Amino acid sequence: MEMKKSKIIFEQTMMISTGIFFMIGIGGVVSHLTGSEFGLSWYHPLSIIFISFLCSFPTLLLKESEGGKSSLLRIFLHFLSLLAIVSLAGRIFNWYTKFPGYLSLAVTFVIVYVFVWIASLWMGKVDENKINKALKDFHDEE
Repeated sequence: MEMKKSKIIFEQTMMISTGIFFMIGIGGVVSHLTGSEFGLSWYHPLSIIFISFLCSFPTLLLKESEGGKSSLLRIFLHFLSLLAIVSLAGRIFNWYTKFPGYLSLAVTFVIVYVFVWIASLWMGKVDENKINKALKDFHDEE
């Protein structure tokens, strides 16, 4: 069971970080093409990985609490908890300074949130297909 939790934390951290860095890359390209200034402080990549790691824990809790509350309510609470973590971290690590910067952060958060859901569903489907193929191969051998 511990290995499954570790796998979820690792996968979520990697997917969240990948989504954020992809969005930062797009922002850098857009800034370059428009002639605007774009730059990151030395600690921004480390803070992004750290916050991605922190954001994986509410996901772990969401996956473990399957019973009880409706799934839409659980997803909404998950969304709000991650938004709170990202908003607080954005303030602490100076990812934004004024409301337009926060609005940009919130839009990026929603895009990354949707990306991670899609990537998680896709990875789950791939795992499911591997398990089904292994079971089929096992039954064919008998």
